[in-house]
Amino acid sequence: MNPPDGVELIRSPLRSRRFPAAIFDFDGTVSLIREGWSGIMAQMGLAYLREQGLASGPEAPWLHRLEQEVLLLSGKPSIFQMRRLAEMVAEQGGQPGNPEEYLAEFLRRLLALADARKQDLAAGRASPADWSVRGTHALLADLRRRGVTLYLASGTDLRFVQEEARLLGLTEFFADRIYGPADNTPHFSKGDVIATVLREQGIPGEQLLGFGDGYSETVEIRAVGGVMVGVASQEAGILGVHAMKREMLITLGADVIVPDYHPPHPLAAWLFGE
Repeated sequence: MNPPDGVELIRSPLRSRRFPAAIFDFDGTVSLIREGWSGIMAQMGLAYLREQGLASGPEAPWLHRLEQEVLLLSGKPSIFQMRRLAEMVAEQGGQPGNPEEYLAEFLRRLLALADARKQDLAAGRASPADWSVRGTHALLADLRRRGVTLYLASGTDLRFVQEEARLLGLTEFFADRIYGPADNTPHFSKGDVIATVLREQGIPGEQLLGFGDGYSETVEIRAVGGVMVGVASQEAGILGVHAMKREMLITLGADVIVPDYHPPHPLAAWLFGE
């Protein structure tokens, strides 16, 4: 059975067409409230390099490289990306700063961006669809109708994920099955969440369906033999596949690539072999 338009099948055949449970990443997979985070990190990294005279020439190639590096750590707590920026400064022969200080500056910049969007959502100036990956709510409703238990696991601090899920009208789909690091602890692992899901549901790994746009969830879903839908999402209002994400997700082992979930019903029906 051929995939619907806009759905790219990378590894055929899919290992299962029965999925009692599905696990979703948050940022870039269902939520766009924090879109632009990787660009903020790249800009910070370039500033740190240039402060020490370590990055000459046009900024575009440097920004591209830096963004690729942080995207490869997406899905993990942000301190991992800050450590990578510090490593890159050292690799160029510079004196790296404290990753904890990098993290504080990153969160300051990101929260200023995200807070404005959250205020618009809370005041009704923006709708949940404005800051969600296209088709998210309809896909989640379709999966729930099929009896799929839905889980959410994010590398973003748990209190922010819970708040933003509520503002986007997503809490009803995940209830208390929302996971994330508390106070940016580096000990949070999506692999641990996946193990919890498999244990709670009493299912083998191949019956777990995953959705995500980053490194961590893709690698962990593949490790247990699940089916991974790589979400190569663009920014809000921009359609089509994000080329950098697509390349990364394929390299990491995604079974399927989608730019978003529109229209959601053909995607769900195809995944379930209908």
